[in-house]
Amino acid sequence: MPHSDPWLERLTGARSSKPTFYAEWRRKSHGLDRAIEALRAISAALCTTTSGPDVLCDAVVDALARHFGAAAVSLTLAARQEFRRGAVPGRFADLERRTRAEGRPVALPGMVGVPVLLDGNTAGSLLVALPAEIDESDVAILQTVANQLAVALENACLYQEANERTRELEERNRQLEIAHRRLSEAGQRQLISQERHRIARELHDSVAQHLISIGMNLEWCRQNEPSSAVGRRVAVTKELARSALTQMRAAIFELSELDPQRSGMRGVLLDLVREFRATTPLRVRIRTRGEPATLPLAAQHALFHIAQEAMFNAVRHAAAHGIWVDLSYRPGTVTLSVGDDGTGDPQAIQRRLARAVAPGGLVNIRERARELHGTVRVRPRRGGGVRVVATVPAGADGG
Repeated sequence: MPHSDPWLERLTGARSSKPTFYAEWRRKSHGLDRAIEALRAISAALCTTTSGPDVLCDAVVDALARHFGAAAVSLTLAARQEFRRGAVPGRFADLERRTRAEGRPVALPGMVGVPVLLDGNTAGSLLVALPAEIDESDVAILQTVANQLAVALENACLYQEANERTRELEERNRQLEIAHRRLSEAGQRQLISQERHRIARELHDSVAQHLISIGMNLEWCRQNEPSSAVGRRVAVTKELARSALTQMRAAIFELSELDPQRSGMRGVLLDLVREFRATTPLRVRIRTRGEPATLPLAAQHALFHIAQEAMFNAVRHAAAHGIWVDLSYRPGTVTLSVGDDGTGDPQAIQRRLARAVAPGGLVNIRERARELHGTVRVRPRRGGGVRVVATVPAGADGG
């Protein structure tokens, strides 16, 4: 029997004992073409990395099913995700266990399984039910696909994670821009509010007080000359001074940020709570109890600033995480309570509130309550922290 030429075998990869090598060469050439075509199709599937791990796995399973004309293809990953094509035979379960356990290609009659390895660890298994006799090139193709798939899957996961982080950063940037805009707007509103408030206080402390003094002096003059022409003119002048004082008070309240057309005291406090929520990390809650009463604008103005000062003190000095605003209506009185869960000492704050003389938050709170003939107390809050409690007559209009 003739023997094959070893040199020709090494050059062509074909081995035959026949006088001609054409048939064997043709078979090998056909297998090589088929392998190249398979790698081309599978390479295109592996290029779907940027579409995500699921799309990548589906594309690879589809490419293998088309190339081999397989009755079934199954890709199972360590996370127990499974991608299938065709009716998976029952023997696939045993093939998968053996493939994972042995960490190498395993062939059974009519089917073959290869492990999906990543950094030497089994990340999954790739199983194919082949319609024809299993060829060594089929196993090599499957193993190549499994190796490339492991790398492509890792890249797909990294790409997906990068995209998610990019979207998260974009969302955070958007939120930061909104927060920055709100802070800027809030800062502008605060500056305007402070300036308007300063002007209002100056008018109240200077012009309004002077008008009150003029009225008192005119009343004294009128009482001493009640029936003379001078007395009558003094009485008219006194009424003019009273009218001017009324208009001055209206102008003072107009300068405040409170709008009497809003939905009462609760609406005023809701605006303040919304601003704090938008500009600070604190949790701010508001609750109203009792039958709401229509308060004079002066009372709304004072209670608003008491709440604002108490909330700012909680932010600046108490290291608080939450603020609770409570507005209670009772017959004849209105009580505003601003509680926080900060580190303040209620007794020490109460002492400072009673003794404070320098302009500041506590003095402002105390004086505003006094202007309305009301009271203000600092009490412990249940659960920790302090409560600033201001109670004023429901009909108080200041003076």
